[in-house]
Amino acid sequence: MTEIKWKKIGPIPGRPFAEMIGEILRDRDIPYEILMDGIATAYGFSGVNLVGNEVFLLVPPQHEEEVQELVNRILNANQPEQEQ
Repeated sequence: MTEIKWKKIGPIPGRPFAEMIGEILRDRDIPYEILMDGIATAYGFSGVNLVGNEVFLLVPPQHEEEVQELVNRILNANQPEQEQ
């Protein structure tokens, strides 16, 4: 059994976004893990976006670029358009 060397993508703005992206990765057969760092992890909270709490996706290196592009598209789609 070979060990996966994960690449860290993020931070993602909250666990709900990470889980949504995870569903897309699952549909594409891309292995992933969700990693939460910060106060929410220490106290066992989930689904919250506290100050200092960060969520990351861990993916295999061969999928790093594809997943980073997917994350960027999703997060940028959530941003309001800037006036010129």
